[in-house]
Amino acid sequence: MNSWITAKEAVVTETVWRIRCGIRDAAEAGYRWLCGIRRRYPWLGTLYAIWCWISLLTWIVGLFLYRDSRTMLVQYLWSFYVMLQFWLLCRSKTLAWKQTALFMLLGVFLVIPLTALTLLAAHGIFGGSTRDTWSQAVLTPIAEEIWKLAPLGLFLLFSRRATSMSLADYALAGAGAGAGFQLMEELARRWLNSGIIGRTYGYSTTLLGGETIHWDVWTLFPGRFEESIFPTIMSVSHPVHTGMITLGIGLAVRCRKRLGGAIFALPALLLAWSILEHAAYNGQNSLPAWLMKLSDWTGSGYRTKGVFLTLLALALILDYVALNRVKSRLPRMERERMITPVSELWYMLEALLTRRERFASVMSWTRERREMGFSLLYGNDEARSIRGRLQDDMLKHFRAAAGVAVMLFLLAGLAGFAAYGQAHVQPADSACFSCMFDSLQNWWDRLGFWEKGAIVLGAFALSLLFVGFWPALGIALTAASLPAGGHEIAKNIRDPKRLLTPEHAISALLALALSRVPFGRLAESFGKRGGRKLKEWLEKLLKKRKKPGRKPEGKERPSGQEPEENPPRGDADDYVHWSKAKYRGVELYDSRNSPLGEIDGIDLDKGVFYEAKSAEGLDRIHPKTGKPQQTPQQFTDKQLYQKTKVRIHNLQKAAGTRATPDGTAEIPTLEQIRGIRRFEFQLDGDSPALREAAENSLNRLRQEFPDYTFSIRFGVK
Repeated sequence: MNSWITAKEAVVTETVWRIRCGIRDAAEAGYRWLCGIRRRYPWLGTLYAIWCWISLLTWIVGLFLYRDSRTMLVQYLWSFYVMLQFWLLCRSKTLAWKQTALFMLLGVFLVIPLTALTLLAAHGIFGGSTRDTWSQAVLTPIAEEIWKLAPLGLFLLFSRRATSMSLADYALAGAGAGAGFQLMEELARRWLNSGIIGRTYGYSTTLLGGETIHWDVWTLFPGRFEESIFPTIMSVSHPVHTGMITLGIGLAVRCRKRLGGAIFALPALLLAWSILEHAAYNGQNSLPAWLMKLSDWTGSGYRTKGVFLTLLALALILDYVALNRVKSRLPRMERERMITPVSELWYMLEALLTRRERFASVMSWTRERREMGFSLLYGNDEARSIRGRLQDDMLKHFRAAAGVAVMLFLLAGLAGFAAYGQAHVQPADSACFSCMFDSLQNWWDRLGFWEKGAIVLGAFALSLLFVGFWPALGIALTAASLPAGGHEIAKNIRDPKRLLTPEHAISALLALALSRVPFGRLAESFGKRGGRKLKEWLEKLLKKRKKPGRKPEGKERPSGQEPEENPPRGDADDYVHWSKAKYRGVELYDSRNSPLGEIDGIDLDKGVFYEAKSAEGLDRIHPKTGKPQQTPQQFTDKQLYQKTKVRIHNLQKAAGTRATPDGTAEIPTLEQIRGIRRFEFQLDGDSPALREAAENSLNRLRQEFPDYTFSIRFGVK
């Protein structure tokens, strides 16, 4: 008898296996055929991209024209927010975002039609309406909670990597299907509830019961259902119910060899509990008292979230304990002794804050490492068949995650060496490489907030055509951070040695981090003045103390030159008189060889233009009027504001540089000085009125040229 049962089970298993493989092979053949068509006709890809852009533009226009479009967007954002919470909590997941989104789509396009057909069929056979108690409080909860498990069932039946899923994958798959189902359910409620109360106070507000559906940003898994102003019963959102049931299925599958088939009572009990809560909420005023009493014993819906979080915490512990059993066969980062969610989050956070372009690689590598670990632990023959591809992908992302920093430092060194060679070996024919980054940030800074936002959103939308959500977000943010940090990149290329000293290295890293962290540029714009003071304080703090009896490097004074008794305002170590600059008397000329103005002094190493201004005769009285010939404000507006404004514009349209009769024999080229963004004025006069007028003129320059730095020293003879 037992042998007959065993043979019958083997026949059934073989039949199911053949049906499963036949359906999957046919689907894969169809997919390969479609891919072949795409390769034979590349213009289809272009047509698809055009269609995507037209769809995006149509959707944007619809947001302005149709209230229902805005309603749909609001509900989609709420559902996405719930799904994002599950995505962040399920730390041991191996499902990619695209696969998770597929479960959400199946909840929309598979679960809802199956549920609707089930209800229609039941009413077609037994009669009645959907408002009847047996339909609303019995049939509907059973049909919805069971059919929401269909996406996971299809994945387990047809996926080759079904046996290598983590426990968090089970929860994520169920939550995705539940989120898709809830998206359409709540969207239908929003569209149908167009009364005065719904439009005024919200679509889920009732006249006597208050708000029944709660969407709250600060709530974990928002969307709970409560009835009346003082609720005594509630129902958690569909993602929590379905995620809890599928997590129970995962625990049963993982522990069936140790605990036997009885462990499958766990998901059955969780399913029954979810149906009970759903039924009690839908029929709280019409169901028998004993059923409502049973609902009270199980917590009336208020204990479900806690039970799910407890099961999820247990699942994460079991997943990472299992991964560490095979950690010797998995790649690890340097100094990573154990595989933990904390270490993985640390590597991803480090990549996000330092080099966002490798954030996607780090995230993909950690996920693929977990998938490889579970494949080694639990994978069957089908899971092993894709292990080679998984290992290649994991190695590719590991190299990108671990080696991109070294490559970037090498590229920065090569770029600095090339810039040094251009500046010192071939000054006449150099094409200023660093100036390209300066020009890029100048263009970016001139854009308005909405223009920048449109560029970032366009890069994000375009990237979504080729990659997933998170890589597309990283590409869009990196595309914005490159022009936003152009000046800092140009400074490092122009003077690579600035990264060798601790104070410059730290300040450069801080500036680069601000430009690359999301909204860092906004913080930088508000704290620009405070940032400069912080940088000066940091440089003073980290500056090496001079050893006694030893002259500081680069500060030898020419013979016969005495130190100034009263140096101008500022640090004496940083002060350079314009007449002691390396390049002096540099004249700009245009394409017709006509002069465009003279620059008194230039320091290429520090990136400074020195301009000497004389205030002699400022207080001279005009014989006819009896008043000074010009006020301090008139003087500074002309000498500082107007002439500097013309000088900056002439730098862009000039054709070259040449030495004046009193200038130095060697002068820099036009391309070398176009990237300088700092002006230092040295004025021989000094008075409170002159200082106030000069500050007013410099503030006008700072407003018109925000990417330039302007400073002034008074009393320079």
